[in-house]
Amino acid sequence: MRLPAAKAMGGTLAAVLVTGVVGSYLIFFTPQAPAPVTLTDPEDQTLAARIEESDPAGRWAVQEGSEAGYRVREKLARLPAASDAVGRTGKVTGDILLSGTGGNYAVSEINVEVDMTSLTSDSPRRDNALRDRGLETDRFPTATFRSREPVDLPAGLRSGERLSLVLHGALTIHGVTRHVSIPVEARLMSGSVEVAGSLIIPMADFGITPPNVANIVSVEPTGIMEFRLVLEKVV
Repeated sequence: MRLPAAKAMGGTLAAVLVTGVVGSYLIFFTPQAPAPVTLTDPEDQTLAARIEESDPAGRWAVQEGSEAGYRVREKLARLPAASDAVGRTGKVTGDILLSGTGGNYAVSEINVEVDMTSLTSDSPRRDNALRDRGLETDRFPTATFRSREPVDLPAGLRSGERLSLVLHGALTIHGVTRHVSIPVEARLMSGSVEVAGSLIIPMADFGITPPNVANIVSVEPTGIMEFRLVLEKVV
């Protein structure tokens, strides 16, 4: 039995739509996402060059090798996502101030800025979409973290010792500023400081609308900000 032309056309359009959605799914989703950001191996020679032990008090500037980015869960209709979507950038600037004497030190100031327009994932289409959706990087090209609340370091801190700290400050993403507390791991080496951490981000708190394509391809409303900073003493 032959189908009426209208029904046949409707079936064809539905098939095209499904094919397009599945194609988008394959383009945007990848079977394996990059591992979460962590501190590097303390023996990794790509860390800032080791120099003689000295008083750590002073200003430490963000160096090459630092990175920051996002991790979000994507879905196709009711199926679980194949993987997380991860975007990162190495365009991170800023500094921290360590104060104190005699083995008693504190992180007394933090200033970090991320160039959001340079975020890169495994999909150029996803990266381009973020220019006017979600993070809207064309409108909000930078993200910042500022803290003036001192965080004490353990007394008698030794070079290479791994620390667990919580940094309190003002995080600005998508043009919205919120006070947050970020758990981090840190390590002070001879001549370098490394800090790595992550924070769960409810998108609505920062005025971000999760990207959604016809209620078929969607992003969960909570993401993760993750970063690693490599710093060298400059003053």
